[in-house]
Amino acid sequence: MQRALIIDDTPSLISEIRHMLKGEYAITSARSPIRGIRRAISEEIGLVITTLKMREMGGLDVIRRLRSRGYQGCIVMVTAFGDASTAQEAIRLGATDYITRPLVAAELISRLARALKKTDSDSIPPLQSIEEDICTQDPEMIALLELAHLAANTDSRILILGETGTGKELLAKAIHRYSQRVKKPFIAINCAAIQESLLESELFGHEQGAFTGALSRRIGRFEQAGTGTLFLDEIGEISLALQSKLLRVLQDGEYYRVGGNQKLKSRARIVAATNQTLRQRVESGDFRADLFYRLNVVSLKLPPLRQRPGDVSLLANFFFQRFKSDTSIAKRFSERALEQLKRYNWPGNIRELEHLVERSNILIRKHVIELEDLPQHIQQAPQKTNVPLGLNVETALNFSDAKTRFEKTYFNNILEQSGGNYALAARMAGMERTVFYRKAKKLLAN
Repeated sequence: MQRALIIDDTPSLISEIRHMLKGEYAITSARSPIRGIRRAISEEIGLVITTLKMREMGGLDVIRRLRSRGYQGCIVMVTAFGDASTAQEAIRLGATDYITRPLVAAELISRLARALKKTDSDSIPPLQSIEEDICTQDPEMIALLELAHLAANTDSRILILGETGTGKELLAKAIHRYSQRVKKPFIAINCAAIQESLLESELFGHEQGAFTGALSRRIGRFEQAGTGTLFLDEIGEISLALQSKLLRVLQDGEYYRVGGNQKLKSRARIVAATNQTLRQRVESGDFRADLFYRLNVVSLKLPPLRQRPGDVSLLANFFFQRFKSDTSIAKRFSERALEQLKRYNWPGNIRELEHLVERSNILIRKHVIELEDLPQHIQQAPQKTNVPLGLNVETALNFSDAKTRFEKTYFNNILEQSGGNYALAARMAGMERTVFYRKAKKLLAN
């Protein structure tokens, strides 16, 4: 009997669907979307039925994350809240069918049978778009994404750490999509790519005549972001002088345009990123400690690609799909080539792999790219040693553990910022002092 998984947080709807499908499928259910995603993949369930609106994660995100992790089964969305545009979006993300409520047992059984038949005859791409979700099957990355999802639903500032090319901006965009600010602007600025003399104007804007060449008023990135998300990439590159001005915005939410005297307010959510070790820069005096603690409320560290060998083939196949022409068949690496790619150290991380695939797609005319076709420095790459094994799979995928880890990090950081003052820390967290104290003691005692 075909196994089916219902993902919804409403017991009455789960019971209704179970009753309608009794005898047709072996039904299981998950009231947590994240746990449901894990089960669908790990237990190789052939049919997933999800709803649109859930507290932890919406149904569209469930579809996106299932497909991004390579789930090849049938996904059917059941909802009373959607419209034609929602249905189109669900299908675009990888749903096989979209059924509106109220449900009729005979119609539901018939539609599910057709959807399963269609899934069997179609080749479902494992990923819809790397721009919409992060491509991974690595346990450590999955755990990090679960923490990112939890952090996204708060207003806490997030600091993303990772080597160049690991996907820091991609993660920042995912955090924005997971947050309640998703319909607001996402504004990104690379602090290392702009001259120091111009960076202040880029961030805060300037008034006409503020400096030579300022022919008109310019709106800065803080103002552009509004109540959305401002992503400050390579935050470790900014000067000490500009750090103090940025600190004022983070402390008071106030700033001035360059050359202006009108006080402006910022309500943007700050997500920062760096490939540097900011704690070392704080110790050396190159980065302000107070700014570091303001930014580092929640930190997320992206592992380099060399620690994610299982993602190499997943990413390579996606990039080959991206670069193929409309009339051609996507190329692929042979098994021998893939094994060597997994041994390679990837100093440029995912960006380097993307460039390798693009180059191979252009210059190599064969459909299957062999080991001998790879660049010499990759062919000669030695076997990696001392590569961290990452998190235990069960630990990485346990939502409760992920939530506890996030809360411990949050309470530790906010107490560090307040100098151990529980009353101040509670005000910073927007919580009653007694509630904050009990929660902090319980979490930090373990």
